[in-house]
Amino acid sequence: MKRALVLLALALLALAACKREVPAVEGRVIDTTIASVTLLTPAGDTCVVSTRGTNPMMVPGVLPGDEVRVIYELLPDGETLRAVQLDIDVPSPYRLVPGIWRDCTGAEEVGLVLAEDGSAKYVGADGPELRDWSLDGDNLALTASDGRVLMYRIESLGADSLVIRPQEEGLRALSLSRSE
Repeated sequence: MKRALVLLALALLALAACKREVPAVEGRVIDTTIASVTLLTPAGDTCVVSTRGTNPMMVPGVLPGDEVRVIYELLPDGETLRAVQLDIDVPSPYRLVPGIWRDCTGAEEVGLVLAEDGSAKYVGADGPELRDWSLDGDNLALTASDGRVLMYRIESLGADSLVIRPQEEGLRALSLSRSE
């Protein structure tokens, strides 16, 4: 009987330990360094979490704009939060934009090659020669080789589709599909 009570007490203690709430913070990544991630929380606060000495399988690299949940531990200094696990809940558009995109809806095929290094190339007969690309909120900025910036509003972005509308006259809207 005593043994059963001891086992029951140990089981209850183990269950209580499992239900202990783990410290976590959620937010949008606004800055990253080699050793930390800065988040903007839903309450509007900023939070810096150290990634120094973490397991890269549990704390993968992030990009600005990623919405994440970070489980952390408080280091002995009582101030530093160190990531134990990081989950990307909503990926940044920077993860989806790079690739080869084609629009075959018009008379001639056109497309964009948006490289991960930020370089860009227009594919088509009469398109501008491009130098690079960047994101500015919901806008895709394409810089031409002459320094002119062509601004497109991103209407929709998915893993396999990108719809952009020009913000100036003389450019055509593009409904693009990802190409291999």
